[in-house]
Parts: sequence; structure tokens; C-alpha cells
Amino acid sequence: MAQHPKSVTSKSTPAPGALCGEPLVSVMIGHLVTRLEVEAGKSNGRLSAAEIRESAEKFLAEELPRFHASFQRSYDECTQRREEHRWAGIRKQPFDRILTKRFAHLFPARKGDDGGQGLLSRRVIPGFNLAINKMIGPMLYEQCQRKTRAIMDRHPTEHGGYDWGKIYADPDCLALTNDVLVVVAHYFSEFERRRSWFMELVNSHLARPTDDEELHANWQLTAHGFYELMRTLFVDMEATIAQHPERLKSRYGEQTLTALSEFLERLKIEL
Repeated sequence: MAQHPKSVTSKSTPAPGALCGEPLVSVMIGHLVTRLEVEAGKSNGRLSAAEIRESAEKFLAEELPRFHASFQRSYDECTQRREEHRWAGIRKQPFDRILTKRFAHLFPARKGDDGGQGLLSRRVIPGFNLAINKMIGPMLYEQCQRKTRAIMDRHPTEHGGYDWGKIYADPDCLALTNDVLVVVAHYFSEFERRRSWFMELVNSHLARPTDDEELHANWQLTAHGFYELMRTLFVDMEATIAQHPERLKSRYGEQTLTALSEFLERLKIEL
């Protein structure tokens, strides 16, 4: 009887879930090899290409149904590992997701995700996150991540994930976002220079286009895109200034409120 092929392990660390189906594949290949050996034994050790194909087709027809339950288990395991990896990544940098949510509707429509207008490409995200990091500083950036993780822990779901609708609406989350945006507004005190810096940084750190972003392979953040992105980020704060300026004044002071108002006025003057 043939021995089942040994599991092949790559020297590089495989992605989570990449090896979920390996044991099942090894077993199936082992069964197929055994059948071919038996057939070869009947033919004095020789099998034609047609006979090998016939044996393989017969094997699939007879044996494949036996593996359906194993396929399902393997699929469930892969799904679980993928979700664990996804949530681990989200927990590592969750504040990035909070900020991106504010302008996610500017991305192209995508099944099961935010988006719709298509004004911006999702390729903007890495450069945007890097720009925020540089504008507010690494210490505050990491503090925002820790505070966001604490907020996430208040809103778990029954299935081990997080209720992002409640996270986005959490008052502490909104306050944390506003605190960061105030720092960002101050950073743009030299507006034209900072705008050019922001666009250059983003465009030099665009994510590689995925299959569903093929049309965005040559996408770049333009001045128009910059203004739309910033106006969207600050739309809630602008509404608060218009309706309840005393709230922001009491939290940040009159001087900061003035600087914030001036920044918002600059966003209305598009090149």
C-alpha cells in the first residue's frame, strides 16, 4: 500500500488558514495513489495515460462523496481562522477603522462593505493612516488605539465579534475622534504647505490595487479628493460649531475653536 504524501511545510510562515485543507488533500492524494498502484499491479506495473485518467475519474465519482463531511469541517476551520486573523488585525489598529468610517462612503461600492460614491479609492487608506500618525504623533496615536480597544470591549456580539454600529455611536468614541481632528486642524495652520505634504505622503504610500480595484490602478489623490476627504472628516464638527459652539469652546478653548473655524473655512475654498 502506498504511503500518504507527507505534509509539505514552507520555510516562510503561511497565512492563517492557509494549511487548513492540507491534511485532507494529503489523505485524498494518498487514496488516489493507492488505487493507481492497485491498477498498475493488475497491468504488470504499466498504466497508459488513458487508464490513469479513467482511474482518477472513477476515484472521484466513487470516493469524493465520502469526503463531503471532511470538506465542510475544513471549510469551517478555515473560516474560523480567517475571522480570528481579521479580528486580531482590527484590534491592533482599531482607531484607523474609526476614522476611515467617516469617509468610507466616498469609496466605490463593494458587496458587504461601506462605499458608494467612488470619489476615493480604498488605496488611500495606508497613506491616510500614516499621515494621521505623523500629524498627531506616535504616542497619541497609540493612546487612541488603546482607548478604542477599550471601547470595543464594551460592545461585543454573541458571535465573538464587535457591534461596530454601537462602537461608532459611543460618546467616548466620538469625543476621541474629535480630539484627534482638533490636532489635525492645528497641523494645517500653514494650509497650502500641509495640503501638498498630505497629498504627496498619501500618493507615495498607496496600497496595491486588488482585483476589484483594477480600474483604480493609476489612481492618485488629487486636490479635489483632498478637499472632499477633509470636509467629510470634519462634517460633524462643523455642524457642532454652527449649532453648539459652546460645547467645543468649553472643551478646547476659544483659541482652538477659532483655529478650527479658520481651517474649516479654508476647506470651502477649493482650487
